Amino acid sequence: MAKDKKDLRDRAARRELYIGENIRAHFTGKSGEAIAGEVVSLSEGGLGFLCDPRFASELNVNDHYKIKIYYDARSSFTTSVSIRNKSQFTSQGVSYLRVGVAVFVDEEESTESKLDNLVVLSKNGAGFIEIDNPMFFDDKRIFRIRGVHPRGMVLEPMDNRHFLLPNQTVVARFSLPGLKPFDQELVIKRSLPKQGRWLEHLLVVDFVEPSDKLLMRMAKYILILEQDITVKKLEENGFPIPFLDFILHVEFAQKGIPEEDQAALRPSVIAPHSSSRTAALKQARTVTFWRKNVLIASLKLNFCRNVHENSALNHLGAYNHQLNRRAVVELLEFYHHPDYPLPSIIVPVLQHCILTSIQAKFAFLAVECTPQTEPLFNRLGFTSLPRTVADDDDRKFVALGIQNGLYNMTNGIHRDTWERVYKRLYTFLSRKFPHTKNVG
Repeated sequence: MAKDKKDLRDRAARRELYIGENIRAHFTGKSGEAIAGEVVSLSEGGLGFLCDPRFASELNVNDHYKIKIYYDARSSFTTSVSIRNKSQFTSQGVSYLRVGVAVFVDEEESTESKLDNLVVLSKNGAGFIEIDNPMFFDDKRIFRIRGVHPRGMVLEPMDNRHFLLPNQTVVARFSLPGLKPFDQELVIKRSLPKQGRWLEHLLVVDFVEPSDKLLMRMAKYILILEQDITVKKLEENGFPIPFLDFILHVEFAQKGIPEEDQAALRPSVIAPHSSSRTAALKQARTVTFWRKNVLIASLKLNFCRNVHENSALNHLGAYNHQLNRRAVVELLEFYHHPDYPLPSIIVPVLQHCILTSIQAKFAFLAVECTPQTEPLFNRLGFTSLPRTVADDDDRKFVALGIQNGLYNMTNGIHRDTWERVYKRLYTFLSRKFPHTKNVG
């Protein structure tokens, strides 16, 4: 009785096709003769097809073949199969040989090793993928993303039935929070039954030519969805480092930072030499950057109306005659969380420092850096400042002219840098001046 129930469940898991849907199976038999048949039954683990009865003696159970499946005149994919059963079949007075095969993945790299870098996502994630099975008319299936790695994903079918076969290429429409919908080609690798920690039927897919742009999108989605996953975790799993301007919020800490939060931060290559004078600076304000309740970075902005007064950098030889008696904002005491590398936070940090400095109507933003990071600031539009004090240390100073807002940078900086770092900030600052470009 139990066996009969299992047979019924297995049969219900199949999709029966009628002769004439024209999904064809082609392969070469052991004799070298081409064998062609029509698929009449389909599941995630195999298919059944009809062919000429004269091949009955040539096709044996447990034989392995590579079958090319055509679902229209020009579209096909090849998958490996093992023959499981064969029987005589008659339809409308015509005799056929019905062959049942199981599909398998004959790749050198196992699924388990590919999933070593898998970032597991929560079951109730809000991101969905829609796949339109090209073998059938208007056959759209919705999947939830349960895990992502740099070469593919693990998907959960919303109704456990999808009838997609290994090595089949499909186009998926991604609908992810915080991102515009986009399409991406996927290759079906295998279906996984309920097992281990996975309590649902799953589908393993690979990206077709995954780009850094795609992986950056996936990293952004993961950080939005999973509060406990850090940038360092993604980097260790092989993902590119995203800019965190979409999940950081900024606060001006007038009363200082709690010691337990400050203790988690580490010094940075930006403003690496803490000045003993910063504690006495009356015009310095602490700025903090948070992800939910975790302190990601902190810094001090010192507002100097005159660099000869109330400055933490002047005695170090940061300013020459060009900045004499100019209004300068100094970026001091920059610390960040070790789980959030500097490349992931440098853009939002600089954006808010520049925004604050322009709104306060200062002429320059000055930053202390190292010889290694000086070229980075130069690419961002900062000018290196020659030191007026001879010293053997590796301190470097750069400044960004902001007396006229960002207007003077529109044509003097690389387009990619402008688009990524300054364009949105420029648009925000220009909102009160729709008829002029001068936002200073």
